[in-house]
Amino acid sequence: MAQDSTEIRKKLFRSPMVEGDRLADNSTSMNLMTRLHIEHDMEHVYKTVNRDMHEQRLKQLRQKLKTLEEDDWRYQPVDKLIGLQ
Repeated sequence: MAQDSTEIRKKLFRSPMVEGDRLADNSTSMNLMTRLHIEHDMEHVYKTVNRDMHEQRLKQLRQKLKTLEEDDWRYQPVDKLIGLQ
């Protein structure tokens, strides 16, 4: 009950201009902070996804190279086939 009366007194003696300006400034700063936070999160996710995709491509290339090295003995060298050797 005492808390309610304190709140009422605070609101009663506040200037409406100051209250409105303070709320507008707070709202603007919160919007800006939210936007910056979202942009930061999006950039972080974008970098993480790009790094993961790059690592996946490297892994696939390593696997293809390994497969080619294992199958290399089956085929004649290209230089010999086109007559350079």
